[in-house]
Amino acid sequence: QVLRRHGDQIEELPGGYYRAHGRIDDAMNLGGIKVSCVEIEQLLVQHRAVRELAAISVPPPGGGPEQLVVYAVLQAEVNLSELQIDMQQLIKSRLNPLFKIKAVKLIDKLPRTASNKVMRRSLRNLYLSTEQGSSTP
Repeated sequence: QVLRRHGDQIEELPGGYYRAHGRIDDAMNLGGIKVSCVEIEQLLVQHRAVRELAAISVPPPGGGPEQLVVYAVLQAEVNLSELQIDMQQLIKSRLNPLFKIKAVKLIDKLPRTASNKVMRRSLRNLYLSTEQGSSTP
């Protein structure tokens, strides 16, 4: 069966259904290395405490390479610093030890479009307005 090229990464589910994971071209540049948001998300969502999550990149306040921020919806109680350490270990062992998580933020629900895609731009704006906006004098 041939599917129309549309730029989304999809997974075929049992029963003939499909799940959209996100844009293939939605990549971040972490320390000069391009990596897909979806690739990071598929790895980190394997954590036992995580129901779903979204990975975004944000520019640091003073300029420089993009930084990785993860927004997570939890399904179990977990210490936030331990969660970040566990996620960093997953990235180090399975993707690239140079990819560092700047922050893990907890959120009740990920913002989504009408077609159920995660609105990473909204999360990026949320992070920039709350984290970097509050650090300015």
